[in-house]
Amino acid sequence: HPLPMNNTTQNNSTQLRIWQQNLNTSRTAQLSLLNGPLANNWDILALQEPHINVMKNTSSTKRFHAIYPSTRYSSPDIKSRAVTLISTSLNTNSWTQLPFPSPDIIVIQLVGEFGHCTIFNIYNDG
Repeated sequence: HPLPMNNTTQNNSTQLRIWQQNLNTSRTAQLSLLNGPLANNWDILALQEPHINVMKNTSSTKRFHAIYPSTRYSSPDIKSRAVTLISTSLNTNSWTQLPFPSPDIIVIQLVGEFGHCTIFNIYNDG
């Protein structure tokens, strides 16, 4: 089992575990991912075409913070086609969302002893 980002291995390296998946808007696929054993093995879930309900929210669990595109409130009529779920085991002071002017892109920056790590979750229609 890989170690979560907030733990260190014997050689003092830090690991960040990221799972990327296009869910094709399937609620069943999303709930299966979130409630199955696979979700416990990842620090970040970069989802494209997640299930979005009628309230314009995605499904998640208490193990993750749901991060939507930064345009979510400035352009509420545009459906998000990317969502990033960040494990609650990662200290919220160690990451921040960076604004990006697209409903299909989420940018997260992590900061730690390793420096800065910027992650782009991109839905590409084509």
